Amino acid sequence: MHGRNGRRWLPLSVAAALLALFAMVAVACGDDDDDGGGDQTPAATKPAGQTPAATQPSGGGDTITIKKGDKIKVGISTTLTTDNAQLGIPIRDGALLAIKQKGTIKDFEIEGIAEDDLCSGPGSVTAAQKLLSEDVVAVQGAMCSSGTVAALDTYAQENVLVISGSSTGVQVTDPPKANFLRTAWNDATQGAEMAKYACTTLAKKNAVLVNDQSVYGKGLMDVFKEAYTGAGCTVASEEAVTVGEKDFSPVVTKIKGENPDIVVFGGFIAEGAVLVRQLRDASVTADFMGADGIADAKFIEQAGGAAEGAYVSRGPTPAESTAYDKFAGEYEAEYGEKAGQFSEHAYDAMNVILAAIEASATVDADGNLVIDRQALIDAAHDVKLPDGASGPIEFNADGDRVIAAGTVNRIDQVKDGALERIQ
Repeated sequence: MHGRNGRRWLPLSVAAALLALFAMVAVACGDDDDDGGGDQTPAATKPAGQTPAATQPSGGGDTITIKKGDKIKVGISTTLTTDNAQLGIPIRDGALLAIKQKGTIKDFEIEGIAEDDLCSGPGSVTAAQKLLSEDVVAVQGAMCSSGTVAALDTYAQENVLVISGSSTGVQVTDPPKANFLRTAWNDATQGAEMAKYACTTLAKKNAVLVNDQSVYGKGLMDVFKEAYTGAGCTVASEEAVTVGEKDFSPVVTKIKGENPDIVVFGGFIAEGAVLVRQLRDASVTADFMGADGIADAKFIEQAGGAAEGAYVSRGPTPAESTAYDKFAGEYEAEYGEKAGQFSEHAYDAMNVILAAIEASATVDADGNLVIDRQALIDAAHDVKLPDGASGPIEFNADGDRVIAAGTVNRIDQVKDGALERIQ
């Protein structure tokens, strides 16, 4: 027994010592949160208005302040390695060309910082974290829809403006995100137009759909199926392949058994090339159709002769554009190569970012550039580019690009080893 109520009282000096020790431990634990793992407090529980110093362009503050003499840093999230680098590098270069041409905003030099997002969810989150650590004001990217969907929460926590020139997946803006826009089209449009072309123009009434299980590939095929069957044509089966695999024989065997008129693929270069090559090796004679994920000479090269005759959609694209011709000439002069798929969309996306910065930024009494994050996002929503390299640019309330009247869905066909526009 320890007296009444079972408690033993400590001398005052001992209690004070224990309290001091407790305080030291609490401080030490608080410091641990900032070492390596960063702030462990969930974003949703952080008190409103709890921000770092305004002189740090990232970190969750409402205002970005760039000190006089420092650069405006703008991020580019795209794929710089793997088989999809053939698509990602022109995106980077298109964005960098816009930065070079703009040069400065209110006498502050602009710097583009590119990170490799690997065209994947985890890769795009890592790229986002790296770009935010570089104190970027806004980001062009991510390249792939799965990456954009995965990384948007990371950017949203900091209220960072993000504009993608290549993420076409339906899920990217469904539901919409306040800080996100895209100059690329929405596959809700592309998938429906592909289906119309296959069912009506080509009169291919029986299709097998294959996707790579990505946000982009699966979403595109879902839209295609709805529009294709709605037009009175039949989807014989839906198959899936795994990114990185090189043997699609089980899928090819199923397709051969279905004997379709056309095989439609939602995915990227490497898997598309393997699939069409193995289909032809198995004597499957059905037409082959893909979309912007394979719209590159690398697909033809990797597929060999098997790609001949394949149809490739590039989404809503102006039939003729002097603005694109101007961009393409400037791109080739800068890089010594022809402009690649989505390079013009990335160029337009970066020009929207730069126009929004210019519209929302002010110079304070000390000569620093001050940008309100929400004002920057609002300004981007309001930007219009009548002469965009990819066509007129304007955004709807969801952040999707408004498709100009008269714009047609571009369809190419591989003829003599090259993509030739046929619609």
